[in-house]
Amino acid sequence: TAAMRGVVVTEPRETPFGAWLLVRVVEVDGVPVRERGLLRLPDIEDAPDLGVRIAFAASARPLGRRDFDGYVRRLHAGVGLDVVGDVEAIRPANHLLRLTNVVRERVRTASRRHLPADRAALLTGLVTGDTRGQTPQRTGELTDAGLSHLVAVSGSNVALVLAGVLALAQLAGMGARARRWTGMAALAWFALLVRAEPSVLRAGVMAALVLLAGMTGRGRDARHILAMAVVLLLLADPLVAGQLGFSLSVLATAGVLVVGPALAPRLPGPRPLRVLLAASIGAQLGVAPVLLQSQGAVPLASLPANLVAVPAAAAASAVGVAMALVAQASTAAGGVVAWLATPALAVVLWAGEAFAGGPQLRVEHLLTPVAIGLTTVVLLGRRAPRSAAAALVAVLAVGLWPDGGAARAPAVLTLTALDVGQGDALLVEAPPAARLLVDGGPDADAALRHLRTMGIRRLEAVLLTHPHADHSNGVPAVLRRLAVGAFVVGPAALPVTSAAAPSAAEAYAAARGRGVPIVAVSAGQRFPLGAAVVEVLSPPVDGSIGEDLNENSVVVRIGDDSGRVLLTGDAEVAAQTRLLRRPDRIRAAVLKVPHHGGDTNAPGFLAAVGAGVAVVSAGA
Repeated sequence: TAAMRGVVVTEPRETPFGAWLLVRVVEVDGVPVRERGLLRLPDIEDAPDLGVRIAFAASARPLGRRDFDGYVRRLHAGVGLDVVGDVEAIRPANHLLRLTNVVRERVRTASRRHLPADRAALLTGLVTGDTRGQTPQRTGELTDAGLSHLVAVSGSNVALVLAGVLALAQLAGMGARARRWTGMAALAWFALLVRAEPSVLRAGVMAALVLLAGMTGRGRDARHILAMAVVLLLLADPLVAGQLGFSLSVLATAGVLVVGPALAPRLPGPRPLRVLLAASIGAQLGVAPVLLQSQGAVPLASLPANLVAVPAAAAASAVGVAMALVAQASTAAGGVVAWLATPALAVVLWAGEAFAGGPQLRVEHLLTPVAIGLTTVVLLGRRAPRSAAAALVAVLAVGLWPDGGAARAPAVLTLTALDVGQGDALLVEAPPAARLLVDGGPDADAALRHLRTMGIRRLEAVLLTHPHADHSNGVPAVLRRLAVGAFVVGPAALPVTSAAAPSAAEAYAAARGRGVPIVAVSAGQRFPLGAAVVEVLSPPVDGSIGEDLNENSVVVRIGDDSGRVLLTGDAEVAAQTRLLRRPDRIRAAVLKVPHHGGDTNAPGFLAAVGAGVAVVSAGA
């Protein structure tokens, strides 16, 4: 551990586990250095603003090259800093950054005056890129519906801001050259205000090139402008190529500029609708390869979702810009202006809810006979209409055949331990076609990916044994994206303690948001799972087992004529000792070993179960 000094170089970002930011470390134990590090803090409210110089004690570790560490590496960070004690602000940001911090704070304050939290967070994201307060549930819904570009400020905001500045400059009587220089200054200021989001950088550089072309009297082509902007940004920062937001922004714009104009004349309807539809299709086609590679799927509902949400988001952004200007004089008056965006914000959030559960196009779908047949139809087209018609008939015949990609009905009681690393995610299947997921593992999406790969679209129930992250982190995504009959939990209300993972609260919110019944169970209850029966053995309803979350794990035995499976969560000595009072109730052919195989078992418990097969769900 060393004493360090540094400067905050990114806006603090909120997560379910606290906040993170990047720091340029300039001094370690008095020795000058220059290194960028990742700093995590328990609460975003305690995080220092961009540009603030800080002092702290920390140890350092190298960052990995995958997942979140890999993402942070592409932001030029090399180490993770584990803070010991408090972070002290020792010098404020420079005047320009402080001004942007004040603007962002006043916008945030004004938006929260008269708007509900989710709408206020969406509005501030649209205007300044400030995503504080956006819940994982709302963000997940918008992402699932293909509307993630609306969660925060995007390239379209650049056009809105630039148009407003140029209009005001013209009203002020400025000449053409002065208006263009004013526009470029506004672009630089806006990029700093929204913290240089990749989509804003791409749009800002394109807009600056257009303004420069106008000053030099040169012609301009939007496709060439896009290519030149990409080259300039890559020369300035090659690592931006690895940022997902940059790739999506560039490819969506390329789709709009290349596919849109070619497609619009071929679509029916009035011209404005044709242009909007063609642009939306072009953008979706542009980003589809990257989404398939990075997320494994493309939401097919994204096209109608965007047609509904994008105009509403544009209207909300226009109101938001006006609100931001008014809020600098009075946050109270700005709050009134922000309230005017209520209908538009409601439409965006409704689109996220309505289209989030739609079908997904996955990589394996591209290699199906139907996909290959449709591609053949398109390629043959007018050149060989008879062959195209024959191919279309074949596609329809295969498409109407019973779906072989869906999960097959289980012939016997089956337990599948999903590969989620250090944590539990167990799928129980019972004839004729009933499925129960017990816990979701530590990864937010791993359990969902496995279930989708298995062709599972519906679960009779999801059971959360207890609210620890290695059991609950994957549950919210399953509840949001699959059809679930019930969310089963223990007898106590969700513990509001530091020991309970934030993802458990997200799971409750996701169930309520999707209308999934939340069912509390305790020892002595039973419920059917197809032809099998689920017996709840622990915890007792009276709370006599204590307050420890592991000991209060929901323990179930599931069985039918073929045998029984005992699933124990993280139950330890106290819970197991109580279970040993009725050893006949815990006998099973298959045991999910308690607490990932930890040495936390009561004497005689494993022998009393008498299982022939033991499953240990662990990271190694």
